[in-house]
Amino acid sequence: MEKAIEVKNITKKYKRYSNPMHRLAEWMSAGSIKKHEDFWALKDVSFSVSKGECLGIIGHNGAGKSTILKVLSKSLWPTSGSIVTHGNVVSLLELGTGFHPELSGLQNIYTSGKLLGFSEDYLKGKLQSIIEFSELGDFIHQPVKSYSSGMYVRLAFSLFANLEPDIYIVDEALSVGDIFFQQKCFEFLRKLKEDGTAILLVTHDMQTVKKFCDRVIILSDGEVVDEGTPLDMVNLFYTMDKKSKTVQNTDNTYSYQIETTNSPQIHIPLQSRVNIENAMGIRRGNQDVKILGANIVDTDNNEIRTADTGDLITLNIYAEVMKDISDLTFTFQFSDRHNTVVFGQNSYMLDKRKLKAIKGQIIKASFEIEMNLFQGLYTVMVGASDCQTEVGNIIYDWVEGCTTLEIMRPAWRTFHGVAYMNSKFYIESNSMEE
Repeated sequence: MEKAIEVKNITKKYKRYSNPMHRLAEWMSAGSIKKHEDFWALKDVSFSVSKGECLGIIGHNGAGKSTILKVLSKSLWPTSGSIVTHGNVVSLLELGTGFHPELSGLQNIYTSGKLLGFSEDYLKGKLQSIIEFSELGDFIHQPVKSYSSGMYVRLAFSLFANLEPDIYIVDEALSVGDIFFQQKCFEFLRKLKEDGTAILLVTHDMQTVKKFCDRVIILSDGEVVDEGTPLDMVNLFYTMDKKSKTVQNTDNTYSYQIETTNSPQIHIPLQSRVNIENAMGIRRGNQDVKILGANIVDTDNNEIRTADTGDLITLNIYAEVMKDISDLTFTFQFSDRHNTVVFGQNSYMLDKRKLKAIKGQIIKASFEIEMNLFQGLYTVMVGASDCQTEVGNIIYDWVEGCTTLEIMRPAWRTFHGVAYMNSKFYIESNSMEE
């Protein structure tokens, strides 16, 4: 497939000064005195984008996403490496950048279009399409300073979209505006991609990544740490510690042998242990039972970080018994972005049985859950306590924020609110004729 963008071994170094006077001292010494630290925002980054392909770039804040966009848009120059683009490039990084508030929408179409390198004749040929796409009507003749934020965004995207270059570089600009205009924008970009336009998309919206991108790379600390399909990369991204690179060799396992002769060996996946070690919330308890790992898997036993409403998932909790326990229950909670518990349960609630455990045992406790939650990102708590219906009197181990699960937006919404409740609909009617 013909390449539209080829990025080879790009690096970008910044000088960081702890004090503004250090910059002056270094300059006055003509470089003989070094007062700065080198910061490498990008380290040997390489990738390519083919015509008609959408490449997604994801990563936590500070990973280097903005820097690579600025380098590709030529607002920054790399320290080393090369970038080759085949065709015209338009960057939708900050919609409306360059618009003059005193000029009308129509005048801004011409001035901004010329700044992007397009001729007046070309812009005249695209003018009607731009105006119709923006749906601004007569407001196109009004100064943009009188526009609402939504109108401003409509004009900006309409201009950029209808220029139809060979390459689009897009960031979070598409997250603004109302949902209907966002849908219109993505549909327009989808058509452009089908017609051969290459798109580079940088976003924190994992739903967009999964549904719109053909291929995804993950950036961390300025480096490409993995590349693959959108589904694999989104799931992998959610397993990454925000302060470190992706855990490698996730197929490796830690194995613990239960001392009793009639019990099988318990294998604890490496990533489940990493989830506990890198938990973002509070951890408490007397450690009489110590949680070693936790993960969420699908029906094929693949670890996941995304699911659809109604999907059947399994939450596994791995624990080591540090002393004999006569009453033990395992528990979990899902919390929303406001840290409100939307669903929680424990093993005692399900079957009213007290679990007994002896020192040295390794236990795998599994909850099979039908995820009837509305779309959104949820954090997961896992715990071990004594047997109580609600909150245990004795907390052995309690780990908040050990993993996340994002419920994706459905193709067709069947309910609203927080949770799905099984319901049926009936209707009766009597004849009004006499």
